[in-house]
Amino acid sequence: MQISEILLPELCLLGEQATSRKKAIQVVAQALSKYNAELDDFEILKTLIAREQLGSTAIGNGVALPHGRMENCQQPIAVLLHLAEGINFAAPDEEAVDLIFCLLVPTDYNFQQLGGLNTIVEIFQNKVLRAQMRNAHNGEALYEIMHKALVSCDKEKLKESKPSNEVSNS
Repeated sequence: MQISEILLPELCLLGEQATSRKKAIQVVAQALSKYNAELDDFEILKTLIAREQLGSTAIGNGVALPHGRMENCQQPIAVLLHLAEGINFAAPDEEAVDLIFCLLVPTDYNFQQLGGLNTIVEIFQNKVLRAQMRNAHNGEALYEIMHKALVSCDKEKLKESKPSNEVSNS
């Protein structure tokens, strides 16, 4: 499974309101439980808050990547959230966070099977993509921007993992 396959248009939310890190994580938890009835929003919230207590998942440039493992989670699932206003997320650069990409996986799942969180970090390090996400006019446009970036990263990773068929003439 590629990371591009786990983000769905209905889980790309634009203009959401939150006044704190916990409130933003509650928005994420509610979106996930609304989409998948097997996931309890309170359990999601506990899982993500427990991870945040280990250290902020904010990576800078107004972006946070909360993530966690859950027993009731049968397959990886993601939410992309663009907040109406940035919030304090204890980011290393102290910038307010307005873009949140949350990833939940089953307890025994290896994040590396999805290309790891490094793929997501890579995408959010791109200044142009961040700007495009912040200027998206609706959730569908936000999805299209992120999905295109994820597919591009998936293709690049696939290309890197394939052995070269070229013969060297040295």
